[in-house]
Amino acid sequence: MIENPKVSLFNRKGRLYVQYYINGRCVQKSLKRDYTKENVKLAKKYVIPEIERKILLGEIQDSKFKPKEFKHYAELYLKQKESLKTWKEFNNMVSNQLIPVFGSYTIDKISKGFIKQWVDERLKEVSPIRMQKFLGILKAIFEIAIDYEHIKENPCDRIKLPKHNPIRQMYPFSKEEVTLILNNADGWFKNYLAIAFMTGMRPGEIIALTIDDIDLENKTINVDKRIKKGEIGTPKTKHSIRKVPIMDELIPYLKNQIETQKQKGLDLLFTTINNRMYYDSDKFHPFWYRLLDKCGIERRVMYNTRHTFALNAIRAGINILDVSQILGHKDSYETLSTYAKYIKNEHLKIKRDIKLY
Repeated sequence: MIENPKVSLFNRKGRLYVQYYINGRCVQKSLKRDYTKENVKLAKKYVIPEIERKILLGEIQDSKFKPKEFKHYAELYLKQKESLKTWKEFNNMVSNQLIPVFGSYTIDKISKGFIKQWVDERLKEVSPIRMQKFLGILKAIFEIAIDYEHIKENPCDRIKLPKHNPIRQMYPFSKEEVTLILNNADGWFKNYLAIAFMTGMRPGEIIALTIDDIDLENKTINVDKRIKKGEIGTPKTKHSIRKVPIMDELIPYLKNQIETQKQKGLDLLFTTINNRMYYDSDKFHPFWYRLLDKCGIERRVMYNTRHTFALNAIRAGINILDVSQILGHKDSYETLSTYAKYIKNEHLKIKRDIKLY
């Protein structure tokens, strides 16, 4: 047997094994390699130091210990990712999305069915691509529990996602539905939705607004930034930098929100309950879907507020070029190609008494 102060290697039927002690209990594991001089050399150089490190940090525990709550393994996962540039995004997804759902459950009590049910519900709010990221993180967290021998199988294995998510298709609201939504909304969220429905601004653009961006005297909103994943940056495209007209019916909502924020001594038009900048507009989803359910309106993504504005602006007779500029589109062709199927019969509503010659 090749000795090491804490960890040893040995040969079992021609295969390389590692042995160490946790709480006085001997643990033996196959390294899934043949017992050769080269593999022994590599194991002594890389495997043994890593096992010793994990023992010292308490990351390797007696597999006879009871499995811990999901939150424990999630925190270990985040610790492993600390050096990555994407850690902030991982931390947000784990801390704000996964732990609230799975955190208090013992890791071995989380079934594939439970995860699938959660996935199906989340797909009503996020795309399959986004859901794939969540599943990837979940799977990695369960793999940590497998390494500790606290579970034998990964419940995330073979969970399939749809190629398309129908709820993300354009599904504008009727005028009656908009009125119903605003009448049933309250406080800051009511003001947020009024801006969304009456300007067509993107969610990330709205939560990036400051009080100084609102010019009530000239009735314009300055759009020159957006918030995405906790960072303030430029809008989606160069054409998205623009000034948006303030419709008269929007003014009371803006005044109310401005006054609310001024009383708190804040510059941002919308902030969290802790008076901080929003990480992104995904935080609004629970409020949004509860509101739709309350109104008895079929669920659809909040981005449809933008589509609703565009279509109603066109139907109200606003020039397509003006609508394009309000939306921050590259040109009127982009606007027409986006909404063509919804306005294909609008030309039949023109006045017939016009003299062309």
